[in-house]
Amino acid sequence: MNARAPRPLSTLAWLLLAAWVAFPGRVRAAGGARAVQVASSAQLVLDAEAHPGELVLWITRTRNHTPVTGAGNVMVTLNGHAVKVSAKKSDYVISTDGMHGGKQSIAVIVAHNGIRELLTGAVTLPNTPSMLATLQKHSTWAWWVLNIGVLLLAFRMISRRKKDPVKPPKDPG
Repeated sequence: MNARAPRPLSTLAWLLLAAWVAFPGRVRAAGGARAVQVASSAQLVLDAEAHPGELVLWITRTRNHTPVTGAGNVMVTLNGHAVKVSAKKSDYVISTDGMHGGKQSIAVIVAHNGIRELLTGAVTLPNTPSMLATLQKHSTWAWWVLNIGVLLLAFRMISRRKKDPVKPPKDPG
């Protein structure tokens, strides 16, 4: 009888389990972006994670790390302009399409426990290239395609000319 006893969890497994329990709702995207603490107060902590085209916010209570949920509880401004916030489980997603990359000031008003609290800080949005910048970046390829197209058209016209030689006009006399 060669019964094996189950192996206890390794130290790394325990640390991962503790981190998962301590920070609920912090599932990272495959893009590799990391959440950074933007602002904190005596009662709340604001973390943000920037992706191309969107900004994800987590608002948690300092005391027990439980998330503040509900789209009606949060209002956000970026550089003084109100932005639409959509709530998804324990995070808030803001569309950053059309905004310039770089450092942006953020102000978040959170309604919780019968009060409203203002959290301010700065976030760094990734540079999202515009259509013009993308075309300028790929302009060499566009010139190659255009040149090859012109050459193919010229070859086709020359080959037609050789197939159908121009006949001299007939003398009327």
